[in-house]
Amino acid sequence: MRPLETEYKDWTIRVITRSTGRAWSALVEVWGAGKSGDKAAELVPYNATSQSEKAAQEAGRLAAVRFIDSKLAK
Repeated sequence: MRPLETEYKDWTIRVITRSTGRAWSALVEVWGAGKSGDKAAELVPYNATSQSEKAAQEAGRLAAVRFIDSKLAK
């Protein structure tokens, strides 16, 4: 599946899933408005696994939302 790219509070979220045997994991990146994802992306701390690719995408996106909210609260 292609990487999931969504927006949240003017930030872009990219979730890249991969199979880890019987489970799925995700690499989660975010970057602010007006920035390029390839150069300005920040890696979101996330190391959970899920039973499906769709669940891994959803969990990775939620981790990104929490990460963005914590950055904006500072």
